[in-house]
Amino acid sequence: MIPIAIFIGGPTSSNKTKLAKSIQKEFPSYIINADSMQVYDKLDILTNKPDSAEMVESECKLFSFVEYPKICSVGLWKREVEKLFKINQKIPIIVGGTGLYIDSLINDLSPIPKIPKDVEINVKKIQLKFGNEYLYEKLKKVDPKYAEKISSNDKQRIIRATAVAFSTGKSMTEWHMTKKNQRIKKLIYVALKIERNILYENINKRCKKMLKSGVLEEISSFLNIKSKINHPLHKSIGFRSLEQHIGGSISLDESMKIFMQETRRYAKRQITWFNNKAIIAKHLDFADAKNYILSNI
Repeated sequence: MIPIAIFIGGPTSSNKTKLAKSIQKEFPSYIINADSMQVYDKLDILTNKPDSAEMVESECKLFSFVEYPKICSVGLWKREVEKLFKINQKIPIIVGGTGLYIDSLINDLSPIPKIPKDVEINVKKIQLKFGNEYLYEKLKKVDPKYAEKISSNDKQRIIRATAVAFSTGKSMTEWHMTKKNQRIKKLIYVALKIERNILYENINKRCKKMLKSGVLEEISSFLNIKSKINHPLHKSIGFRSLEQHIGGSISLDESMKIFMQETRRYAKRQITWFNNKAIIAKHLDFADAKNYILSNI
């Protein structure tokens, strides 16, 4: 069991890595990558990996650890994280925008027992008979904090949370605060918030920086070894539009416009995911997130 772990999530270009490095200066720690594209050993520029000097300086782990065309799963990533927990005595800072990766560790820390089938069936019957709004109002009474963090239209999560409360006598919020004493004793989790106009400006700057750093040459080289299998890297944000430009079917300006637009849309999906799924995270801007982490170490 490790005494403490820090999780930093949020949308692309929200300065997650910058926050991690800032925190890292205050105590012995290392960074664990939680980005599903950065785990692969190809397309370093397109996936915005730290450079080799940063990797060493910040003691970065689980970047480029999967050889293309092998495919990484959430389970594989989680097993590698658990190995690091066992061998590294410093505080881990898990950083990334792939919510499912972070969630795979967070959920393991909340020992919610299996809900009896009859309880779940009865709650579903209530929802069907009286409607979603009725059940949501019931949830607000037994677990107001959890209800505040989910949509009143999120039928599955409302049913799940209500069933947990009815079956166990403890709310979802209480269960989320109850950690298994098998892996992490204390958990600090922040999801970075950032103003939309600043986020989009950061995204545009990052895309332009990638172009100057040689992303077109990187993709051209990758296309020479590209496997025909359906691989996650082939769906990297910007890969298709830049590939089209390299092939001559669209202009560089059009390619970059699509690249930036796709990245903004991806960021919006990430924001939605963390708002809806990162229930136990503190949703804070950069300065408040840093203060929160440091004050809770």
